[in-house]
Amino acid sequence: MSAPPEPSWPDLVARWSVEPAVVSWLVAAGVVWQLGRQRLGGSGGDPSRPGLFLGGLAVTGAALISPLATYAEALLSVHMAQHLLLVLGAAPLLIASRPGPALVAGLPAWAGGAVRAVARWSAVRVLASPLVAWVVFAATGWAVHFTGLFDLALRNPLVHAAEHVLFLASGLLFWLPVLGPQPLSYPLRLLYLALAMPQNTFLALAIYSAGQPLYEAYGELGRTWGPTVLDDQRHGGGFMWVAGDLTLVVAVLAATARWARADAALELEEDDEDVTA
Repeated sequence: MSAPPEPSWPDLVARWSVEPAVVSWLVAAGVVWQLGRQRLGGSGGDPSRPGLFLGGLAVTGAALISPLATYAEALLSVHMAQHLLLVLGAAPLLIASRPGPALVAGLPAWAGGAVRAVARWSAVRVLASPLVAWVVFAATGWAVHFTGLFDLALRNPLVHAAEHVLFLASGLLFWLPVLGPQPLSYPLRLLYLALAMPQNTFLALAIYSAGQPLYEAYGELGRTWGPTVLDDQRHGGGFMWVAGDLTLVVAVLAATARWARADAALELEEDDEDVTA
């Protein structure tokens, strides 16, 4: 593995890392989803929200095939941005779009039946439960950054691809109890999100405060431009801290606002019932 050239404008925007497998999966997901919407009778029969789903695919593409993917090979801070886009950008957009019915409807009949059967497995229901989803989300961050997995991913393209799948999957699981079709009650939703903030902070500070480089592969690149390996690592930890906690704060505020609107609508409905009575 060798370091990409020093980023410079306008050459930077041309350094896309177009992986055929990633492009194929993104295109396939979009085609299956659109076909499913048509089979369900368009938006009238489909609970998904087109802008959110397409936005989620776009953010996934930005993380995995844009210049971010190119320079993630050389800079931990950029690699961190890539992972945060998957977990805190693409994942909530995809879950909020609620594309399940359209994606299943867009598959061949045998494949759709298989997906429905798997969704009924008790193991799947346990994995999607809020407690397990939260633990998987937290454990993924610690396991990737404080085992040999991160270094191995930098050296092995297949492991790197699996790492991206793991981050996106853990993000989808994390956001399911908050934005999915059967979300937690508002008090539990706020607790669920609030508890994720100190976990993110501790992980980010563990990376930021490390006194030596955590990942040998970055030091072996021989990069001659940009920050030192240790400074870049601190930038990555700081970015995780700020961007992660800020995203979770926004999610808490949004959930609080929705709770207030739901209470107001309920009070209005009760007032109408009293007047009718």
